[in-house]
Amino acid sequence: MRRFAADLHVHTALSPCAEPTMTPHRILAMASRRGLDIVAVCDHNTAGNVAAVWNAARSGSSPLVVPGIEITTREEVHVLGLFAEPVAAAAVGETVLSTLPECVRGDPVDQTLFDAEDRSIGAESHPLAAASSLSLSAAVALIHDHGGLAVAAHVDRRAFGVLGQLGLLPEEPRFDAAELSAAGWKRGRAGEYGRLGLTLVCSSDGHFPEDIGSGRTMLWLAEPSFAELALALKHGAGRRCDLA
Repeated sequence: MRRFAADLHVHTALSPCAEPTMTPHRILAMASRRGLDIVAVCDHNTAGNVAAVWNAARSGSSPLVVPGIEITTREEVHVLGLFAEPVAAAAVGETVLSTLPECVRGDPVDQTLFDAEDRSIGAESHPLAAASSLSLSAAVALIHDHGGLAVAAHVDRRAFGVLGQLGLLPEEPRFDAAELSAAGWKRGRAGEYGRLGLTLVCSSDGHFPEDIGSGRTMLWLAEPSFAELALALKHGAGRRCDLA
């Protein structure tokens, strides 16, 4: 087994709260500079830029890109979905988008779609910062139905974390892991949230280039791949993940 550094929660400029410079090549360049081997693209309520980052990574020696999404449920809980292929993330993204309200005239739209060369190819018109109409159970089921891993996002935050929104970790749906924020890791809160009974990961939730890699998980894998990541979250077949 070898150790690989992963940041499993990074946004592109498609997310309305992200820096406009979060383009595919800028993300990959910063991830490489920060020594990351794996990076997951998880925009709010859409996977519209996943293919662009995935294809940009295939053009050179870049970190492995894990297709993802960050779903806001109707309870306003954030859930990460991580997938093996862009097509699975895209299918989940289309379902989530269909549950969002339409933008009204005059709403600001700064949700940029890119191609693999960092060229703007349009903008997403749905309000991605809004909550979807999917319940927490439905969102996790949607992720699992497409072969994905469901991660409870930033469980240590009051806003949008499952504990902050619901006051508890429900027995159902069952998450595959829980994410500790970079700030939570630095404050020594891993032990507190390790008692949830879920594998803990730490990610940056990066919205700005300088955020990337500020939170990371060390994965012990045979190779950098989604299948190996799934094993590591289960601590199966000698694979494991540690916070760093």
